Amino acid sequence: MAARRKTKAQSPLRKARARATKAQATVVGSVQQIWLAGMGAIAKAQQEGPGAFQDAVAEGLKLLGRSRTTTEKLIRDAFESAQSQMQTRVEGVRDQAEETWDNLEVLFQSRVQKALRQIGVPNADEVRLLTRRVAELNEAVKKLAAKSAQPAGRRPAVKRKRAPARTRG
Repeated sequence: MAARRKTKAQSPLRKARARATKAQATVVGSVQQIWLAGMGAIAKAQQEGPGAFQDAVAEGLKLLGRSRTTTEKLIRDAFESAQSQMQTRVEGVRDQAEETWDNLEVLFQSRVQKALRQIGVPNADEVRLLTRRVAELNEAVKKLAAKSAQPAGRRPAVKRKRAPARTRG
């Protein structure tokens, strides 16, 4: 599964590198054209005079504007592509980290629970059962205490017969 993620991540990376290389080649080509246009304009200006020089400057500015726009677009596209790839990678790493933390949490909980069982600490169900039993016993003790605390008047009196007095003889 990790190998699949790498190939998917590498494919956009290769595309971005190819676009960046293409953009670089386009920029270099545009710079060369600008240089050549400038050289041609200087040669033409020397032949035709100041009017031609002004025309060449105007054409050079137009060409410069177009090349800047094209270059900016290529750079922007390359940057957006790289940003998208990085975001994809970060999301993949984040997902993997979350999965690892979840696995560690489960492992930690199971080991703690095992250790607590080994030393005899009751689990939550056992504590609930004991709490319920203690409550039942408390109720039973209260009932017994209430019975023993009844006033003496309520108890049926036991009459004892006196034995006749003995005479000494």
